[in-house]
Amino acid sequence: MQKNTHHYWHIKDVPISLLVLVFLLWYTYGIFVHVPYTGFYFNPADGKVFEMYVSGGTILQEGDTLLKIGEITLDEYREDRRQALFPNNVYQGTIVPITILRNGVESTVNWTIPGFTLEEFLGRFFNIWWLAYFFWFLGSITEIFIRPREMRWQLLIAFNHLTGLWLMMGSLSAWQMWESSILLHAVTWLILPVYLHLHWIFPKPLASMPKPAGILLYAVSILMAIMELFQFLPKYFYAMALLAALVGSILLQISHFILRSEQRKQIGILAIATLLAALPSIAISISKVSGVVSQIGPLALLALPFIPLTYFYLIFRAQLGGLEMRAHRIISMYSYLIITGSILIFLFAISLKLSGPTSILMMVIIPVLASAVSIPAYPAFQAFVEKRFLGIKLPYQNLQETYSNRIAVNTSISGLLQLLKEEVFSSLLIRQFAVMQVFNGKLKTLLIENIASEQLPHENDLNLIASQAGIYLPHISPDSGWIRLILPLKAGDSFIGFWLLGRRDPDDHYSQAEIPILQSIANQTAIALSNILHAEQVRKLFELDVERYEKERLTLALDLHDSVLNQLAVFRNNLGETAISPRLQSSYEEITRRLREIVSELRPPMLMYGLKPAIIELADNLMDRSGDKVKIKVDLEVSGERIPERIEQHLIRIVQEACENSLRHAEANSIFIYGSLTSEKVDLNIQDDGKGFDADSKLELDNLLANHHFGLSGMTERAALIGAKIKIHSGPHTGTRIHLTWSNNHGKI
Repeated sequence: MQKNTHHYWHIKDVPISLLVLVFLLWYTYGIFVHVPYTGFYFNPADGKVFEMYVSGGTILQEGDTLLKIGEITLDEYREDRRQALFPNNVYQGTIVPITILRNGVESTVNWTIPGFTLEEFLGRFFNIWWLAYFFWFLGSITEIFIRPREMRWQLLIAFNHLTGLWLMMGSLSAWQMWESSILLHAVTWLILPVYLHLHWIFPKPLASMPKPAGILLYAVSILMAIMELFQFLPKYFYAMALLAALVGSILLQISHFILRSEQRKQIGILAIATLLAALPSIAISISKVSGVVSQIGPLALLALPFIPLTYFYLIFRAQLGGLEMRAHRIISMYSYLIITGSILIFLFAISLKLSGPTSILMMVIIPVLASAVSIPAYPAFQAFVEKRFLGIKLPYQNLQETYSNRIAVNTSISGLLQLLKEEVFSSLLIRQFAVMQVFNGKLKTLLIENIASEQLPHENDLNLIASQAGIYLPHISPDSGWIRLILPLKAGDSFIGFWLLGRRDPDDHYSQAEIPILQSIANQTAIALSNILHAEQVRKLFELDVERYEKERLTLALDLHDSVLNQLAVFRNNLGETAISPRLQSSYEEITRRLREIVSELRPPMLMYGLKPAIIELADNLMDRSGDKVKIKVDLEVSGERIPERIEQHLIRIVQEACENSLRHAEANSIFIYGSLTSEKVDLNIQDDGKGFDADSKLELDNLLANHHFGLSGMTERAALIGAKIKIHSGPHTGTRIHLTWSNNHGKI
């Protein structure tokens, strides 16, 4: 029996996460229990009181500047980052002398410590300390569940844990208790190399980092962190490290965006996530005019976890397995909640600024309107995010059904390949692929994207490709090649082609849960491709029949002209003038005239001089045949270079059939043939003033044949053979115009 090799995590796998958690819990205890509830909060930078949690009367007011608390001056507090302003034995009812500066006048007041109050507790609760736990959580699940343990894994753990510690220390550093301020500065220096290193290799390495440079960066940062522990550096010097970490990360991501085009999608998603995370704070800043920002300000913190969540998703999407599309939904839902929440913050701020019944009415109307708009708008927003930012043009959850409907209307290989390239593969975030056909036992390339021709399998590698079909081929080393998944296209038991799938955003991964879905889509492609190939074979046979028919007409025309007409002329000359009666002469002339008409219809003699002379000759013959009852005007612009002979043959037949239809069925009195004829492009119109017909009905080939429009169907078939497009414009009693366009496609006929 095969040994179970599943990996189970143990407590010994996560000592770092447990250690960080202990620090976070201890400092959380300090924030809510150990730090005294003084009844006010001040700005440590300038000592100004900006929040009162109890009524201070005239003793202490918002706007006062603290100069001294007890025996500790504000300057001493700033000089020594281990110096706390309040001693540990401060408790409820303790009277503390505070020296303040109010309106330029210095005075000392006796402040009674109020102890715990709900207002001050909520002021501490709605702060950034809880974000530390969110970063710790992402760092922990990365450490426990994500594999392999490579550099990005290590850096993301360090990124999350250090950021969590920095946020927690920052929440306590204003009181300078338990070394929080000093540790905040030290952690900032440790953040610097981790941030820069992570963004150097995120989403993928910008280049190979020189090992000495990396060692130097980490060594200097650690040295600076140690110096911070002993307060050897200026107090605000650590801000340079924070600025360098943030600005450096931004510049590195910009470099990725400019230099690595294949990474722009991930960088763009991260940039948008950062903007969305800041959106509620921006909304609150705009709403400051309401004067009630403090009541709704903490809501902005709910958007900040979107940034580390996006990092985690972009780096470790491969390990999500079958949860990948659920993660897409989480991202779009989180984005939608942030946007709608920001709008609601702004609207609530405005409503709180109002007073009386109007404010109450607004508070009722806003949630109702938000619900009425949000519920129907979310699916459209989700589709927008998936299409514009994730590149999913077809709905992933219904991709098989949608694709099945789309390929049903594709009747050409080019149309099928375009559907695969622009919608299917892009919706699956596949950026590197090749579609290959098996032709006479060899591989033939039909479609290629972001792959050099020399990277494709050799045409004789059919057996090797077939042996690897359906197996995920991970990127183990730089020499492992670009192919990640091979899917066969089979008709019955025979291979008719293969999908070769490579790079995929964001990490080249194809989960086992997805492979059967992709194979199902490949099977649909195989059926469609098989039908198209069979249809093209039939079309090719039809084209060969038409070509053979034209050759037979040419041969017959030459025989009639060179043999029959010449023999009739010899016969006429041998009879002599005296032996020919007027009746015989008339019969002879009628026979030769009719034979010449037949020869002209079989092969217009003027076609050897070009399409325009042949059309003019055709017009003259038709007018003669009608006894000049029908006027045919020709106005064609031509270039010096001839249209390919094969194209001219089909075009003259289309013009001939169109004119015959006008004479026989439309009962037209005039026909106008106009347009331009060049070797690169043909734009041709045949317009009559006949009785016309209802052109709104279906004009596809099958409908034309079913309704016995054999002339129109013949024109349509010939146009299809040469790659031309034909449109028919007509209506009852309004005449008919046939518009034909053809282009050379760079000389390929």
